[in-house]
Amino acid sequence: MAVYEHPLHERARLLLRLESVFAQLQHEVAGTTSLRDALRPYNELLDFCSRPELRLDLILELERLAQSLAIWAQSPEANEDPLCVWQFRIDQQIKALREQREPFGQLLRHQEIIQLARGRMGVAGGLADCDLPILAFWNQQAPECIRGLLNGWQKSLEVLQSSTDLILALLRDSCAWSTVEAREGRYGAPLDARRPPSMIRLELTDRADYYPKISGGIHRFHIQLLQWLDQGTARAIESTVEFKLGLSAL
Repeated sequence: MAVYEHPLHERARLLLRLESVFAQLQHEVAGTTSLRDALRPYNELLDFCSRPELRLDLILELERLAQSLAIWAQSPEANEDPLCVWQFRIDQQIKALREQREPFGQLLRHQEIIQLARGRMGVAGGLADCDLPILAFWNQQAPECIRGLLNGWQKSLEVLQSSTDLILALLRDSCAWSTVEAREGRYGAPLDARRPPSMIRLELTDRADYYPKISGGIHRFHIQLLQWLDQGTARAIESTVEFKLGLSAL
């Protein structure tokens, strides 16, 4: 199945963006012997880390999730074992966030190669060795030295990445799924503003030649299915399409 996700508040959007950059590191940088591929995603992570409220936002979101789980646990139909596991993981993550002394990205801020590359990101070919001799220097070092440097950078952001992964895993695990129909390629529904979901998830048929355009807030969401074309702008689908819709319960 092809999966699409859409956040319904800014904190969820921030987490999905963070996850996207960490995934880029995982796929593009893992096992590399070149620093060039790592510089752009690490500079993007440094932008996230410059937000002074980032740590507090993570703690508040984890505390919100813990409160929701505590309410669920009072239901006679609740399965206590998975709830206890989630609660333990949340408590441990909050503890890790509070015990971390340095601001997120502190190590990256003191890396000369990252700071020099930062000023070259907007220039086409700006990361060429002729413009960054320090990059040329590192690319000629032994592969184990380069991997050691990258592993140190990644380790410095472990708490940030694990917090992001935990919150998103819980939001996804809490999704209630249903099969719906988009008549004439459109689907919309109201939301409970008292307990709005954080995220919408869609599962479409594999290899479908269309994709969803999703919009929404705490009151309502709307989905329009668009057909991808080789040339020109996407075209709205006019037929009825069945797909699976998931709304996070948290």
